[in-house]
Amino acid sequence: MSTRRSVSLFFQEGSSDKVYEGAIVEEPDGTFTVQVAWGRRGTPLQRGTKAVKVTLAKAEAALDRVVREKKGKGYEELTATAAPAAVAPPVGQGSASKAGVGSKRARLGQAAQLLVGCEPDEVEALLADAGWVAQQKLDGARVLVHVKETVVATNRAGEVTELASAELLSCLAEAAPGSILDGELVGGEYHVFDLLQHGTQDLRRTGYLDRWLELDALVDQLSGPVRLVAVARTEPEKRALLARLEAERAEGIVFKRKDAPYTPGRPSSGGAQRKHKFVKSADVVIVENAGNAYAMVVLDADGAERSVGKVFAGTTNATRKALDARLGAGERPVAEVEYLYATDDDQLFQPVFLRLRADKAAEECTLDQLVRTNRAVVAPARKSKPTKA
Repeated sequence: MSTRRSVSLFFQEGSSDKVYEGAIVEEPDGTFTVQVAWGRRGTPLQRGTKAVKVTLAKAEAALDRVVREKKGKGYEELTATAAPAAVAPPVGQGSASKAGVGSKRARLGQAAQLLVGCEPDEVEALLADAGWVAQQKLDGARVLVHVKETVVATNRAGEVTELASAELLSCLAEAAPGSILDGELVGGEYHVFDLLQHGTQDLRRTGYLDRWLELDALVDQLSGPVRLVAVARTEPEKRALLARLEAERAEGIVFKRKDAPYTPGRPSSGGAQRKHKFVKSADVVIVENAGNAYAMVVLDADGAERSVGKVFAGTTNATRKALDARLGAGERPVAEVEYLYATDDDQLFQPVFLRLRADKAAEECTLDQLVRTNRAVVAPARKSKPTKA
């Protein structure tokens, strides 16, 4: 195969030092494929395709599109006058800053403590360990609330964001000045599960359960749509919570070490706050390489195809090569994918490619296998006082 055109891009700033390469190659039959490779500079690259056995015009359009997208994210094209430095420059002096991309929101500096996933075989130990408590894993927008002269909300990165309503702002303003609450917005309600500071008292070094008990007392003083996320403390309580969440098709369960301080960010592994999502799997038909992922369909009760989204996570160089070869030959392979839940319009949320299924026919990939998750708060949660008249 001969290469008709190629482009190399790089991105350097702070801890990021990445490259992205794209090339249009001519196939033996006269069609064209857009091959791409990406990863950290100096390491083996991941490989895939953006278009397979298409006309030259379509291949050019596909490569132009991906180059445009990457440059929009701050990537720079490798030229005679632009090349990566030996060491990535610090934040504020690198690729994103030169391109003027990245966050524009003000940062207060307090990032959220993030959960680390745990495997199913770890759940049993966490249920039995008296040093850990459990809560429902919510599926909302993470928000930290800072009670100052006015109420200021920040997202998980510590950037200023917005709250849902004036009613909620008014309710949270009832907390002592200086207080910092942590929780998630679900609908129009703020479900709180942590308290970093109560008035002038800094609680970050206090154990989680003690912070939650302080939060429990605070919520009792507030009015409006503020809800305290319940805690299961004993092994029987944790097992009952897990059973209820699974029965109600909730998203998952969270475990928190009750003596652990509040630590912003996410550790690379382990940590004092863990999450276990109730994942599902489905068999789908892969119908095309859609440029940035593989399009999936299933069949409804009438045998009509129903799109269920695209999947890329979980694929490897080898599986992408196999998929592209079969799609290029006109086949429509069946694959098993893992997902968190199906949305109301039948899109798989957070799909992950597991494997090709040579033992499954497309006719067996039906819509009725999809499972929709109840995203509501199903674990008991105590409400704040009614809104004052």
